[in-house]
Amino acid sequence: MRGLFKKTKELKSFELLTEWDLKPEVYEHLNAVIKLDINGKIISYNQAFMKQFGYDKQDFIESFFDVFIKYNSLDIVQYFEKALLGNAQKFNTIGVTKDGKNVEINITMVPIKNKAVKEVFVIIDDTTKFQNQKKELDQFKIMQNAFDQLDYICSFYYDAINDFLYFSNQINNMLQIESEKQFTPSMKHFLRFIHPEDRERVKSAFETALKERRAFQLQYRLVRKDQTTILVQEQFGILLDGKGNLDGVVGFVQDIINHKLLDNILEKEKQIKEIYDNLDVGIWSLDLKSGRTVSYSKGIEYISGYTKDEFNMGLDWGSVVHKADHQQYLGVQFKLGEGKIIHHQYRIITKNGDIRWILDYTIPTLDEKGNLIRLDGVITDITEKILLEDKIKYLANYDSLTNLPNRNKFIEELEQLIYEYSNTNHHFAVVKLNINGFKYINNTLGNEVGDELLKRFPNRIKSYLSPTDIVARRGGDEFMLLIKKVESIDSLKEKIKQITECLKEPFSIDKYKLYVTASIGVCTYPEDGSTSLELMRNASLALQNAEKEGYGTYHILSHSSSIQSFKNYSIGRDLMNAIENKELVLYFQPRVDSNSNRIIGAEALIRWNHPEWGLISPDEFLTIAEENGLITEIDDWVLDKVCYQIKKWKDAGVNIVPISVNISAVHFMQPDLPSKVESTIRDAGIQPNNIEFEITESMILNNSEMVKKSISKLKELGIKIVLDDFGKGYSSLSYLTQYPFDVVKIDKSFIRNMHDGERNMHLVKSIIYMSKGLNLRVVAEGVETIQQLKTLQQEQCTEVQGYLFSHPVSVNEFEALLQKEILSPVDPNEKLKHDRRKHYRLNFPVPLEADMRLTSIAGRIVKLGVSNVLVMDISAGGLRFVSNLKLPIRGDVIYQFKTELLGESINLKGSIVWKEEMNEDITEYGIKFSLGSEEQTSVSALLNSFIILSKSSDSLPSYRKASVFGINEYFK
Repeated sequence: MRGLFKKTKELKSFELLTEWDLKPEVYEHLNAVIKLDINGKIISYNQAFMKQFGYDKQDFIESFFDVFIKYNSLDIVQYFEKALLGNAQKFNTIGVTKDGKNVEINITMVPIKNKAVKEVFVIIDDTTKFQNQKKELDQFKIMQNAFDQLDYICSFYYDAINDFLYFSNQINNMLQIESEKQFTPSMKHFLRFIHPEDRERVKSAFETALKERRAFQLQYRLVRKDQTTILVQEQFGILLDGKGNLDGVVGFVQDIINHKLLDNILEKEKQIKEIYDNLDVGIWSLDLKSGRTVSYSKGIEYISGYTKDEFNMGLDWGSVVHKADHQQYLGVQFKLGEGKIIHHQYRIITKNGDIRWILDYTIPTLDEKGNLIRLDGVITDITEKILLEDKIKYLANYDSLTNLPNRNKFIEELEQLIYEYSNTNHHFAVVKLNINGFKYINNTLGNEVGDELLKRFPNRIKSYLSPTDIVARRGGDEFMLLIKKVESIDSLKEKIKQITECLKEPFSIDKYKLYVTASIGVCTYPEDGSTSLELMRNASLALQNAEKEGYGTYHILSHSSSIQSFKNYSIGRDLMNAIENKELVLYFQPRVDSNSNRIIGAEALIRWNHPEWGLISPDEFLTIAEENGLITEIDDWVLDKVCYQIKKWKDAGVNIVPISVNISAVHFMQPDLPSKVESTIRDAGIQPNNIEFEITESMILNNSEMVKKSISKLKELGIKIVLDDFGKGYSSLSYLTQYPFDVVKIDKSFIRNMHDGERNMHLVKSIIYMSKGLNLRVVAEGVETIQQLKTLQQEQCTEVQGYLFSHPVSVNEFEALLQKEILSPVDPNEKLKHDRRKHYRLNFPVPLEADMRLTSIAGRIVKLGVSNVLVMDISAGGLRFVSNLKLPIRGDVIYQFKTELLGESINLKGSIVWKEEMNEDITEYGIKFSLGSEEQTSVSALLNSFIILSKSSDSLPSYRKASVFGINEYFK
């Protein structure tokens, strides 16, 4: 995490977004607000940030903290790390404006989880003015204390209503009078101490000042007790109550021997007056001996609505504190009696009934005996700041378009429900929904129609849920449901069916009637996970299964529902430890020149050597890795291993070829990808042209600008870029001209189906012709038959990859292929099946459909649902079947097969003893039965009967035939 603040050369090309990236509520606010990414760099900022501190986007090539914070300490880094982990932070520090001026600031960090990227809102409150006011108040207090120590200055307060003068203790020294009590004469009494020649002038000036409500300054002589005189200067100001009536006079009397001191006092008085006249803050002083408010600035009344008189008449400040905050307010007051300053915030109810947030700073004064005798304080109205923080917190937890909880809030609610249900037998469901075809609606009818659909879609669903259930928007066209009470799977299915049915009614938006369907994935607690991560991941797996089944379908995932579901559950459970346990391995599939059969390249393919399931293909676990946040770590592992393996082959004198590496979309979102790649290649000691990067069309669709920048930088390094799976899903011909690709890979589905009709054949030919016209190399993926190869040769597609030449093979096997250089095609349709059984086999002209169930692993009983497989042949000792499942060769994993033959139901058990991949999707397996002698005899008799009947009749005996003859079509 310390690397967050490293300076890297890539930052020079970073383009700062404008303030329009922020929400309007944030942009228009007076406080400075910025948004930071995970690296501490500014994503966006509002106008207030520019105005207050003078910076613009060119100033933040480095991280925000390096530029703006005067002392970027480890503490600042730790605050930011905590915010990234989801915890709001608040602290004071020193900032630096663009012109180099230091400012005291209060920083509030509010975390936001958006998509796969973490971001943090930062509110910057310039507290320099408040701190200066506090300092002024402290100075005023110090000055008052200093006055108490000076013999030649005394302060006074004149109570105009009761005609009493209250002097500080220095008056006794000035007049040389002795008094144990405070000297509180009336005005008439005090005039007797003024020299007779000055008395009338002072009296007249004082009365004029009271009448005209203005401050006054004059000099006169005082006659002391010993009849000596001193020249004094008096300066006073008028105090008015809330209605403008005369309240009193406050001032100073000084023996004007030291005129320099007088000038200083006058300057201080001016500063204090400026503070008192500021309406943004309220300053007050309370004499606890007399119970009177000694000073009370205009800001107090402006903020609270209450006058000084009302407080002097007995109104207690605690009585205006909001009821909900009153206990907290009282709970810190004891600190004042200990001489401790208190600094806290709370709400008050103003005189007109408004609720305002207050920042309260109170300074106590104790006498020499430790008794609390005085309080001085500052209050500041921070309502706007609190409201801004609330808005940002809302934006961090709710979707601004639909006002639904977002993913962050949904997970918070999910984790709370897990906690509540942890020691109960209650069940709940997590549901993910995708609106099918939403991008088409948005692109053709416009964003306004799309946005309105996103608002109405969840509202319709809500009517079929209970009030306590939660509907949230994950982003884009994906929504999430938290169904808090599930009685049974059947009741859950019924609810999901109701949701599916309710969507059949069109949405009427503007002049359009929109018919919308949704793919729905469902998982349940605790069956499919006991943590939020497991449940969210399994809901995504269920959604993927639903999308594979077509629009408008749903899939309820349960690890006990089928073998594949149980396998997915195991994968999600064990993936976190796969890298640590060194279970990931690299396989390589050659890319071959279609004319010479020479190896000209290869694709690096990751496999997971799972302790239970054997080798697991990336299709089965990379999606889960993206959900778990492990995908970039896996990408880095693959790139590192490939580079060092190439170096190893080079050192051994092996004739190497370029190796292509698949890079995830998440990795392309990281701006430091090119620099990391450059570093890895350099450290391994190979050349950039030794590797290629494969990216998919969907990656470009979602992150076009970021992908374009990354591709350009990778190309500058000398790395070739391959567009993988072209034609699958989101094909856009414009991609071929907008991005500097070197190679186009035709998706295997086009190659597999190109002989099924003229349309498919024309599509393949068009892609080859168009790519060659753009000077792009073309690779045909998934080539499995001699017929496909010959067609591609005729169309001058010179590079092919597929099972016809080689399966993906281990490092050692691929090294042997490199030394061989030339590969001969072997058509799987022409392979001779080795007779691995000693018993006579019954071959089915149309495959026998069977229900396969996994019953035990290493002696542990497993209760799972069934998966359909196709039995190609059978004997008394075993059977051969094909499936789209990827299963391990293990003698301690027992499978049960249930089917029908000659009208009889048969159950057979056995384990897998061999397997062979027919293509990337379909695998062929050999089962050796585990049957007793009586069971084996019974099976032999049934098979013999079937053979006899088939030979004596022109029609096939009855058995459970597969409804679709083609294997690939059956498992679609």
